[in-house]
Amino acid sequence: MRTLFLVLIGTSLAACATTDSGPAGSPLASSAFNYAPSDRAPVNTAGYDLHGSDWAGRLAYIDDEGEARALLQMTYEDGRAITAYLDIAMPYLDGGLRQFNGEDGEGRLVHLELQAGPCRTMSGDTLIYFADMSIGQRTASGCGREVGGELDRWSNYLIDYLPILDLCLAEFRDRAQHVSIAYTMSGGETGVRIVDVDTRTWECATREQGTAINSVRPLDAADAMYGEGDPIFVRGEMPTFGEGCYVYEAVREDDRTLIGAFGFDACNAGPIAALDPGVG
Repeated sequence: MRTLFLVLIGTSLAACATTDSGPAGSPLASSAFNYAPSDRAPVNTAGYDLHGSDWAGRLAYIDDEGEARALLQMTYEDGRAITAYLDIAMPYLDGGLRQFNGEDGEGRLVHLELQAGPCRTMSGDTLIYFADMSIGQRTASGCGREVGGELDRWSNYLIDYLPILDLCLAEFRDRAQHVSIAYTMSGGETGVRIVDVDTRTWECATREQGTAINSVRPLDAADAMYGEGDPIFVRGEMPTFGEGCYVYEAVREDDRTLIGAFGFDACNAGPIAALDPGVG
């Protein structure tokens, strides 16, 4: 399972972005932290920027002699700093969320959970992860977003895209299998790519600032975009682990209501993840 996890990290970061992946006006991911290097090797700097009411931090995946682990580094407003090496809880994505366990430098037990969903920060931004952790007898909660390089992942903006996804999915009724990507098109309108139950891919394009559908057209392999299918999104369902060769991560509201599920290709079978940046 840890081998599978390393494969998932590698393939997802190979296609972690699209051209103008976020909605118009959305900021690209950037790290606000400049931590000292670790003696463990980072896995392509993949990880999460985390923000709470009085703290900020970064969780980075690391390769610890061939074993996938994570490095948590946090700083509180009062100057307290925490560093902890964490194991990735297995089975991977058990229960549909990401969990990490370990100890900090003072030997305190650390447990971190990342639940995908619309987490609203103190500044009013909406990030794609709820972050809850315990450090010894203390607890901390905040929000997070996935980072993994200079380019953004479309799923970071799922909540912004959700009304448009619903508009496009309604055109397919019960024929839609999943959304493979959403993106800003030239002119500022939104494109949504949907795979139907016959595995055909369609592009749904909006007009009138995303309030109406302009066109729905079939696509072929030559139309593949960089980052397409990484991840997929299934609306309103939590598929069985491994279904369709994907592992699934639940996306929930803060009251635990299911929004849908991200799916990550566990077989690396598709050609899309192998495309070079700029293709599409």
